[in-house]
Amino acid sequence: MAQLKRAAPERLPADPLLRRMLATHTHRGEVMQLVAPGQTPSVGLPEGKNDGGLLTYRCACGFSFDQRQD
Repeated sequence: MAQLKRAAPERLPADPLLRRMLATHTHRGEVMQLVAPGQTPSVGLPEGKNDGGLLTYRCACGFSFDQRQD
């Protein structure tokens, strides 16, 4: 049986709007709030964690993302 070669993962083009959101912590035109570890979110989403140097930012609409601490 022939071995299958795995293709190198494709790199997606840089998204300037995504980069801006990550740099400014702004979503939908509003500044996102930093969720403190152990803080219960008001929208019923999982707790923000700071394990492994991650910070969780959350928008008022419920969107959130984790970002590494520098």
